[in-house]
Amino acid sequence: MAACALIGLSCASTDKEPPTVLLVVIDTLRGDRLGCTGYEQASTPVLDSLAAQGVLFRDAMTPVPVTLPAISSLLTGRLPFHHGVRDNDRFVLPPEEVTLAERLRDKGYDTRAVVASAVISSDRGVDQGFAVYDDNFAPPYAVYSPTQEPLAEVFAETRRRADTVTDRAVALARSADPDRALFLMAHYFDVHMHYDPPPAYAAEHPGNPYDGEVSFVDHEVGRLIQGLKHRKNLVVMVVSDHGEAQNEHGEPQHGFLLYQSTLHVPVIVSGPGIPRGLERRDPVSLVDLEPTLAAYLGLDPVGDRDGRVLSWEKESPAAPLYAETLRPLISYDWSPLRTIRYADLKFIDGPPSELFNVPRDPGELVALDNQGESRRLGGILAELIQGDDAEAVHARSRGLADPERREMLESLGYIGGSSGGDEGVARPHPKTELPGWLRFQESKELFRAAATLLQEGRAAESIPFLDSVIVLNQDLGGAYYLRGTAHELMGNVSEAQDDFRMAAVFDEDPSVLWSARASLAEISGEKKEAFECWSRAFEADADNTGALEYLAQWYLNHDEPREALPFLRRLVDIVPDSPEARYNLGVSAARTDRAGEAKRHFRVYLQLQPDTEQAEQVREWMGHR
Repeated sequence: MAACALIGLSCASTDKEPPTVLLVVIDTLRGDRLGCTGYEQASTPVLDSLAAQGVLFRDAMTPVPVTLPAISSLLTGRLPFHHGVRDNDRFVLPPEEVTLAERLRDKGYDTRAVVASAVISSDRGVDQGFAVYDDNFAPPYAVYSPTQEPLAEVFAETRRRADTVTDRAVALARSADPDRALFLMAHYFDVHMHYDPPPAYAAEHPGNPYDGEVSFVDHEVGRLIQGLKHRKNLVVMVVSDHGEAQNEHGEPQHGFLLYQSTLHVPVIVSGPGIPRGLERRDPVSLVDLEPTLAAYLGLDPVGDRDGRVLSWEKESPAAPLYAETLRPLISYDWSPLRTIRYADLKFIDGPPSELFNVPRDPGELVALDNQGESRRLGGILAELIQGDDAEAVHARSRGLADPERREMLESLGYIGGSSGGDEGVARPHPKTELPGWLRFQESKELFRAAATLLQEGRAAESIPFLDSVIVLNQDLGGAYYLRGTAHELMGNVSEAQDDFRMAAVFDEDPSVLWSARASLAEISGEKKEAFECWSRAFEADADNTGALEYLAQWYLNHDEPREALPFLRRLVDIVPDSPEARYNLGVSAARTDRAGEAKRHFRVYLQLQPDTEQAEQVREWMGHR
């Protein structure tokens, strides 16, 4: 089948109308993981066909292996130290930056976008110029692997599946003004960790869920292009914001190091007037794409661009290509990294610095011992970034943190809690810190799974997970506390006491410390001591459910329902589906002449547990009201 027919595009056009422009961003797609780039295990017929009918840039590089700054560079044609976005957290694209969407809007285009990750939600500034920017994250979100179930709720609030993106993008295209040219950006996030392809694609790539996600997104890109068949003169550009290391050089994901595994990205462009079946092997950057598209579409000039206008047919003269990652500094207080690529050579600034010949050593396995070239490229890099002070950026970023956004990013593994280190001390290289970070991430996943099992009442199943967490992090007090809770629920009093003692020794979090002491006191029958410790735990963390439950029950047992009310109200806010909390709140409200409040909570209780003896008592009470 001809390539054009496979993806539903017109092979030629004589129309003089402005073309429809489709920009597809496949987050975290490596440049070497498509069939058209030589990957034998790939199942990417749509993108391969698109490359066969257009131009494939085989050696494209992102300026930063982090999503928000990379997409800011893609849309502005400017490097991070010029547009100011240096990491996913704390940064917003400034309004004075001019994006491709703004330029197309000013040219009369209807500009629309649908994005699949909250990392680039509209509050990050990358929505500039889009008349419609669809970033509505809401359930449902399909989870296929049991290992991902603990993250299902977070995913539903922060990301969307490729089929949802395609559905939304096609709907946006069909609702657009048919008399205006259309610019549509579709952002896919499935190839990003955590990998969980639909079963059919998982089966197609057994043991390699990353490739399964790539195949799934490839299918959805084809469906999106089919959905745009009603639009004339379709120009399609497919890019990635960065790659994925997949444990090369000891890096599991991206954003820490500057090797080609995370910097090399695919770029495919197809449309009227663009050569068919051309492979380009000259090094280019994502920042080149905005000025190139602008020139192709005849857009009005704007201010400075770091990118070059590329010719479709002719290779570009060698020029320095820059990349950075300040994520290690901003999110972890480690050393930032910068690199410069000039023709075949690539210099990564240290310490220690490294020099590679990329075409000869694409895996960057053997650093070259050429001090002359290292000094030359180091000088080019120093001149390029002159005036950009990474430590000053870090210092300013501390005042820009959004606690809710940080919590979301941390839950997805993006950040690990910057400690605000001393700038006067030499910062560690990310390579030396990654093993410890990996242990922490593995512990966090195991801890989350254990907490989910415990919440579901599966205490015995949670203990092996917590055992593994403690093997990885022997001083993690929270793990001891959770394991002690599991043992307590199972009736293993001695083991629970041992774990609670360890939690009190290791955990610096006062809420966990006092919770551990309170649990020990409960087991020992020291009720007054338990009350005092749970009170201290509540003071340290007003959302501590253990403290809320104990203190509410204490006051109920002492016939003081009025004092129990505030603890029960907060508990119901945190765990609205707890039958016990609803029942106790209803009882406390009824006993303090708050009949309306009592009825509200009793109704919920009856929905949660309609067949208990207490439910009959509640119905009887409500029947007299």
